[in-house]
Amino acid sequence: MHSHTHGGGRRSPDIPWLLVATVVGIIVVVIVALFFFAGLGGSSAGHTSSATATVKPTTSAASASTTSASKTSSIVIATTTPVTVPATGIYVKVDYLGGFSGTYTTNGATTKVTNSGTRLYEVANATDSITAAFQKSDSTASHALTVGIYKDGNQLASNSTSAAYGKVTVTASV
Repeated sequence: MHSHTHGGGRRSPDIPWLLVATVVGIIVVVIVALFFFAGLGGSSAGHTSSATATVKPTTSAASASTTSASKTSSIVIATTTPVTVPATGIYVKVDYLGGFSGTYTTNGATTKVTNSGTRLYEVANATDSITAAFQKSDSTASHALTVGIYKDGNQLASNSTSAAYGKVTVTASV
């Protein structure tokens, strides 16, 4: 009488890895949940931060003997860099969170632009006056479109509107 088991009587080597992955996954979920429930994951109204938070999961004794789990998750909060007008030259500065389009004209030459965000446009060889006319590309009434004309870092003229599809026209002598 000879007893024979199928598969040679050996356990599959995949089962310990499945257990380790499950334990590590549960630990990561618990740490992330504690992180957010402790109030560290959100921001309160009126409070902004430009910090980087890192969450590092710990390993259990069972997983430490078979693998080293050193995965790191990072949460990065983006910040914007303010646009600075250079100290020399003539510039048109357009500032709007959404999309805008428009023109600026000097010495009989008109330049068309379409963009979004805060943008500086250098006006080369301006000798008389500059007129800038820009319009919002959307119906947002909660954010202002602001257009300014600058010479050697100093603001010569500026105007803004918060109206839906609002238009701003600014003229300055240079």
